[in-house]
Amino acid sequence: MARKPTLKTPQPLTAAIIAYMKPGEERGDAQCAGLRVRCLASGQKVFFYRYRARDGALREIRLGQVGPLTLAKARDAALRKRLERDQGKDPQLEKRKQKVEATRERVAQRQAAYTLEDLVNEYIEEALKGQKRGAESARILRQDLLPVLGHRPALQITRRELQDEVIRPRMAKAPRVATQLLSRIRCAYAHAIEQGRLPDDFISPTIGIKGAPQVRRRRALTDAELATLMKWLPHSPYSRTVREALSLVLLTGCRSGEVIAALWRDIDLERGVWTIRETKNGDGWVQRCPKSPLEYLEGGYETDVFSRPLPVSFCADPRRSRAR
Repeated sequence: MARKPTLKTPQPLTAAIIAYMKPGEERGDAQCAGLRVRCLASGQKVFFYRYRARDGALREIRLGQVGPLTLAKARDAALRKRLERDQGKDPQLEKRKQKVEATRERVAQRQAAYTLEDLVNEYIEEALKGQKRGAESARILRQDLLPVLGHRPALQITRRELQDEVIRPRMAKAPRVATQLLSRIRCAYAHAIEQGRLPDDFISPTIGIKGAPQVRRRRALTDAELATLMKWLPHSPYSRTVREALSLVLLTGCRSGEVIAALWRDIDLERGVWTIRETKNGDGWVQRCPKSPLEYLEGGYETDVFSRPLPVSFCADPRRSRAR
């Protein structure tokens, strides 16, 4: 239990008196009302100013450590605090306000130096990495946004700049990509605000920018178009991985994501059954394969092709490995 400081009869403080003070001892200065010195349990001595606030409460405010702060400077500091009190101010509350203001200024300086590139990279690391399609969103942000505005402070980006320099040019070439880019920029700014890296009252520059209208596409390939596409695809400039994945999409009618996530263990060539585990709604189901995709799977299919990006992740066919 801390020992209560021993109070001495006020008399003018001197350097010698302060030097001989013992831990737990406290002295007032008869020469400067309100100025006091206290010797802590550690032996350290501190000056503080004690006063009665306007509400009648007895308060004190630390002035500094004995040594770096001399007795003469401590008396000057106490006189300034007394003047503040006489002017109707509370020295303790004023000190708190100064600390809050200093903290606010440091935060403002840090936010002013916070670039759009910092904002995007932190959003990618903290949010997108855990998402299923996060890699594609990260690629779009780094490719279409950062080269144009990445060096600018995130606070200074305006809606007109974002729209004229990034969204509108991309919208003219690829509306759906531009809409996805706009959505990710909006999410990145929201993430920065949630993390306290931007002010709570900050208005995102994405407000008021509209993406491409959603158009429902109902057109399907005709039989002639499908035949032409199937004939052209094996000789197309795409990689073998992409060609084979697209061929399976066309032959089975499955989603491209389902084809990409397929594994050899999910396919029973003898029964003509494909168990699809990775689906859009999360529920697996069994797809009966017609003759064409089965013939495609059984014929000369290299097993390591589907382990690259965008591609189908088929594992090696154990029957084919034994045949070799």
